[in-house]
Amino acid sequence: MSSIHPLQAPLMGDVGAAESQKKSRPSLVHSLTRDKSDHREKPFVIVVALVAALGGLIFGFDTGGSGMTFNMTYFRAYFGWDTAPQSQIDMEMGLINGLFGAGAAVGALIAPSIFNTRGRKSTMAWGAVLFTIGASLQAAAVNMPMLYVPRLLSGAGIGMLSMCSPVYIAEVAPESHRGQLATLWQLAIVIGILLVSVLNIPLSEWTHGWRISYGGNIVFSVALLAILTIMPESPHFLVTKERHDDAHEALSKVRFEDQIQWEIEQLEMEARESKARGEATWGQVFDNEDNKMKRRVLKGILLQSIQQLAGINAIIFYAPSILEDFFGPKGGMYGALALNVVNFLSTFITMLTIEKFGRVFILFTGALLMSAALTATAVLSSLNHGGSSMGLGIGITVFCALYIVGFAYSWGPVVWVVCAEMFPLRERGKATSLTTFSNWFWTTVVGAIFPMAKTASLAGCFGFFAGVTFLASIFVYFYLPETSDRTAPEIDEEFNTHKSPFPRKKWS
Repeated sequence: MSSIHPLQAPLMGDVGAAESQKKSRPSLVHSLTRDKSDHREKPFVIVVALVAALGGLIFGFDTGGSGMTFNMTYFRAYFGWDTAPQSQIDMEMGLINGLFGAGAAVGALIAPSIFNTRGRKSTMAWGAVLFTIGASLQAAAVNMPMLYVPRLLSGAGIGMLSMCSPVYIAEVAPESHRGQLATLWQLAIVIGILLVSVLNIPLSEWTHGWRISYGGNIVFSVALLAILTIMPESPHFLVTKERHDDAHEALSKVRFEDQIQWEIEQLEMEARESKARGEATWGQVFDNEDNKMKRRVLKGILLQSIQQLAGINAIIFYAPSILEDFFGPKGGMYGALALNVVNFLSTFITMLTIEKFGRVFILFTGALLMSAALTATAVLSSLNHGGSSMGLGIGITVFCALYIVGFAYSWGPVVWVVCAEMFPLRERGKATSLTTFSNWFWTTVVGAIFPMAKTASLAGCFGFFAGVTFLASIFVYFYLPETSDRTAPEIDEEFNTHKSPFPRKKWS
């Protein structure tokens, strides 16, 4: 494993490499030298990262839980779907999924106001509160409109958590272990999906089992609220607020004593630069004269957009409905469970490869694998002419599993890591909120449209996702700079000087 993890880049000094920026930034000189061979890690930092990743588990539980309710006999009977026209069912499915994404998009945009002024813990706490209220109302719903508004509310909570939690993990983790700890966010998501997939099978036999599918993860959001009270605030935030004693105390919980002084000085240098330049405005976040910030933000937005336009949430969320056509309601649930097991196991590939092969290579190979699997799935789907061929169903399930392998080791976790490491401290809150917003915007669009699009042409949906993932491979191959194992000035230099050579010579 590399001795310097790339997530130190936005976290350990944001001194721009671009010549045009040198005049506007203070001259920063570090009086201490960091021991790059020091890979020690306090066990408590793993606990902190796991607690922050609870937000991902909450999100995963909701995604897997609500999607599987569409196949539950008692849910369909309770809301009149047994006798409703398919067009109404498709619309209501789309609203249940889409409104959650819409709320999350709003939550991601409002999160920076708390993130920059009250801190990371407060942002996560507010996210957990909003989610708890929304999920409680969903579990108590007596009609379809009572599901809609709470979906917005709980979505807003998840949007705040998804904007803040990955950054918080990155800021408290030591640089030598930051990559692996950062992937805990995605791992927690797939654990939540897998957990509720297992629970939904017995819950489907209970008259009100669907209420647990929508509200069972309240247990995790309340646990997050409780445990946050003993978690340290981000030292980065504390130093920017000139709370130096608090920052030292926070670091003492996640660093060994002889590691603290170097990091305190590094954070103070970073804070002085940020203060000298002032808080970044929304316009400055798109200032291309400032170390290509406009290009960075647009590339981050494109990465997060592709992650959703590649179809993962549509396939995970609606897998029971897709597979039901071939295997029946119960078979659809078991098929979705099998896909979620694949999703869970494949995420560990990232933890073993993210430091060795670099970000771009993993994203590139993952996109090619997804595109090939989706193309095969589209072809098989086109052969289904209203029947329920078991052979076609098995083939579609196998290629969906192959697609999920490609996503789970690449575009699932790595996009979050790249977006957490590509922005300087001064612009990080606003820039990250924009990239996260784009993720949830397309989650809303895909989630709302997919039920109707699936009814019109399932093969066409898979074909669209295949095209997106193929274009994604081209984008990362030519246009995405490598940020793995880079310091802050080196990341600035990568974005300022990156070319689009063919063949690509720099993979890590």
